[in-house]
Amino acid sequence: MNAHATQLVEGATLGHVEVNISAKEQNRLAVLGRQIATVVPSSKGAITYQKDEAQGALYFALSGNTPEGATVTLFVGDDKGQTYKIILVPKSIPGEEVILKPPPERENYAAASTTLTGKAALYQRSAKDMTLWMADAALNGRVERVMVNKEIPLWKEGRLIYVSRMAQANLVGETYRLTNISSTPMALVEQELYRRGVRTVAIEFHTLAPGEGTDIFIVRDRKPNE
Repeated sequence: MNAHATQLVEGATLGHVEVNISAKEQNRLAVLGRQIATVVPSSKGAITYQKDEAQGALYFALSGNTPEGATVTLFVGDDKGQTYKIILVPKSIPGEEVILKPPPERENYAAASTTLTGKAALYQRSAKDMTLWMADAALNGRVERVMVNKEIPLWKEGRLIYVSRMAQANLVGETYRLTNISSTPMALVEQELYRRGVRTVAIEFHTLAPGEGTDIFIVRDRKPNE
């Protein structure tokens, strides 16, 4: 049996948090005091896993589809409706145990909050759900997907294609494909892609070697004329 180091992760409900995992061995993922209900990687098939139904935990490893050294964004939902966002950073280390810490009940989306009204919480939840639908092809059918396939002028190091969009009453979800066309590695962070009206940003791989590409999912407010 592999020996696991334990990481207690806080703040993953508020933003993306990086966690170290073993690049080759099995890792364990759990939510403190709760059970894992759903796990969706930003790229379908990026991980292989087996669920421990009794403990509500997950044993997982990176799949052969994941480029060596690339990070993977993971969206984790627990049995109380909370969503966590973690970035898996593969290392040459033994299997890791990652434990996600829920926020205090007063900050939970299902509870009343001093900073979020029930309507605002529902709106934020809808934005996260749309991100999951875009990332997982099996869920795309929940909202109509319109193909765009339009190149967006970017900096000379990257080629950005606006692949598709989906829309709901108040939100628009956009899928992009970014390719590193330079001769040096490229590092990406979600904060660079936020602008006025953007609700969520999810990047499949945060580091790109020359020639490699990644999917990017952006959910923003729907404009009155859309």
